[in-house]
Amino acid sequence: MKKPSPPATPAPAPFWRPLALVALVANVALVGWLWRAPRNSAAEPAAAATPATKSLPRDRAAYASLGSYMAENNRVPDLKWTEPQFAAFLDGFRASYEGRGLPLDDDAKKLRDEMSRRVQGMVAAEQPNPVEDYFRTLREKENVLRTASGLHYRITESGNGATPRADDSVVISFAGRLPDGQTLPPLTRARVKMVVHDLLPGLAEGVQLLRVGGKALVYLPPELAFTEKDWPPQLVKGTPLVFFVELHEIIPVTQ
Repeated sequence: MKKPSPPATPAPAPFWRPLALVALVANVALVGWLWRAPRNSAAEPAAAATPATKSLPRDRAAYASLGSYMAENNRVPDLKWTEPQFAAFLDGFRASYEGRGLPLDDDAKKLRDEMSRRVQGMVAAEQPNPVEDYFRTLREKENVLRTASGLHYRITESGNGATPRADDSVVISFAGRLPDGQTLPPLTRARVKMVVHDLLPGLAEGVQLLRVGGKALVYLPPELAFTEKDWPPQLVKGTPLVFFVELHEIIPVTQ
């Protein structure tokens, strides 16, 4: 018997929302104007909020703080520009501010796209990973163990028989569901005979952790479930799968 057929029922909404990539916004350029705008020579009371702004007049200290905030939130420090590169950036912004804006030529477009990709990558890398969070919660709160492959499991009944190998035929029962608890009837079998290596990779590994008579919950990360091309269209790609599995017996080769 081959790997379980994909579910025929519509898949539920994913239990996490897709990660959103953030483009490099145009207001990063405002930092240049804030830092390069001419200073007002009139004496004003000094702002004492931070060392960086206390020497500025009160009406400009807030602008300087806002500029720093915008630069940090748009990852200007992380772009690692050199001083001449940053100075050129500020010159370009001032040119536009003074009504003599420069054309966006091909080199500038390439730079813009490169910056956008870098910032998007930085933001995406810092976003919570719902799959990792799910498995971390299992380990920390559900006493679930992890194998070197990334499979997570919890033995619920030890069993007292032999342990199968990948090429053994076994009689097993398993019931699949999603992390939110929804059952997956097409990924459920009762007392079926199968060769262990014909199961989904994570399920096959989980069966080999059991002794005859044993039961377990096995939690498959996406990479131990379906391949990219075999992922059922009815399931949200990248969703972990959960199986309750019971090993009834190992079939001798002579049978």
